[in-house]
Amino acid sequence: MRAPETEANRQARAIIEAATAAAGLEGMNEAAFAFRFRDKEYRYQQTNGTFTYERWWTDSTTTEVTRDVLDNNGLVRYIDGKIAVITEKKRKAYSNSVNSVIYFAFMPWVLNDPAVIPTYLGRDTIKGEVLDQIEIAFTTDNGGEDADDEYMYWFTPDTRQLKYLAYSHPGGKAPRLREANNEREVDGIIVRDYHNWNTPGNKARSIKELPAGFDAGELNLLSEINLEEVRRLEVREDRQRGGAAINQ
Repeated sequence: MRAPETEANRQARAIIEAATAAAGLEGMNEAAFAFRFRDKEYRYQQTNGTFTYERWWTDSTTTEVTRDVLDNNGLVRYIDGKIAVITEKKRKAYSNSVNSVIYFAFMPWVLNDPAVIPTYLGRDTIKGEVLDQIEIAFTTDNGGEDADDEYMYWFTPDTRQLKYLAYSHPGGKAPRLREANNEREVDGIIVRDYHNWNTPGNKARSIKELPAGFDAGELNLLSEINLEEVRRLEVREDRQRGGAAINQ
């Protein structure tokens, strides 16, 4: 059972709802988008209580087209339109990979999920900017594979824009701080890229301590998270499985 909501929980939900509205993401329950991330194409769709997340790419040597389709029924991998036989371990890894990219692509809409337990921690200052700080936990029954990971988000108090997010495995292992940049509007929604920072040697550290380390110049720029060719699509009726043409 979920514990009774506190005032800190209610404050956090209000901030997330305002940030979702400011980003134009209220309608993501009935929407479809596509984008490119690194060397792969992605497609997002939610409609009528179902979701379909896809990614696909062409092998430059063999010209094989690999396509992963993750929906309410699980993940299926196709190679040149035919179902590929994969182990359950790989199925879980591919599912987590697809879901992770989609999860962070449309922040903060996913934080409205019923499994999310947000808590307002007050104001924090990063690079001289005063921000509202929210800690995220998950219900144990619906939190997914990463329910025990630690998450933190920072929003501007006035415009409710997401400026930073941080996450780590339990105990502060493999901590990351993502700094939003290149914020732009695409087909009615706000899209962001991120600079992805980590600790020297990837050493464990509480995500609450990452902003101070960032301010002090102690973190390393690990990678850039850039979404390219973001575009809104028509919501389609079929699931585009099997040998069906990829409808972007």
